[in-house]
Amino acid sequence: MSEKEVKKICSSVSLTLVKWKLASKEGKIILDYICGKLYSKEKDEENNKSVDDHFDEALHVKCQTLANILDKMSEVVAEIELGEDKAVGLEQLCDLSVSMNKSILSNKSFNSSSSNNHNSSIIELDKSVLLSSDLTKWTKTILKCYKNQLKMNQIVSQNICHLKFREEALFHTSIWSVQPGLDTECLVAECAVEQTLQYCQE
Repeated sequence: MSEKEVKKICSSVSLTLVKWKLASKEGKIILDYICGKLYSKEKDEENNKSVDDHFDEALHVKCQTLANILDKMSEVVAEIELGEDKAVGLEQLCDLSVSMNKSILSNKSFNSSSSNNHNSSIIELDKSVLLSSDLTKWTKTILKCYKNQLKMNQIVSQNICHLKFREEALFHTSIWSVQPGLDTECLVAECAVEQTLQYCQE
């Protein structure tokens, strides 16, 4: 039962992160268009202002598309949060099961040794074992990092049409592309989830 739940959680998180990557690529294309339209090298500050003074239907459509992409990213974060909730629930369920087994066994030496090592319950997978607390830790890390990057992307979206210089626009675009919110800790957690998924029974 626990292995099936682990597989469901890892599979859901993995699929959700693919959705983010696709949305991020879509957003990069839109941002490149906006930068080319408003902040090309040939345009000086006065030309940029003149573009701002006139309604540009194509630009408006691109901005709306970018807003829709952000909505997709918000949905991704919500799905990650759901996965994190399930991981916490699974950890609590496993710990409760271990606790009940201890009570049934009521072996003094067993209790004393287990109380010193009660960090987490062990879940047996098809090709490995997993500490239930590890899955919770990984999903919490992924959630935190993607929330941070979503906030950055929202700021980029809000500012991208209201900047004065091309360099500023390129900097904002790089924040979207490089995704500094998804740090090394996040990448390690993502790899751990993917590896755990492979360890589960097919």
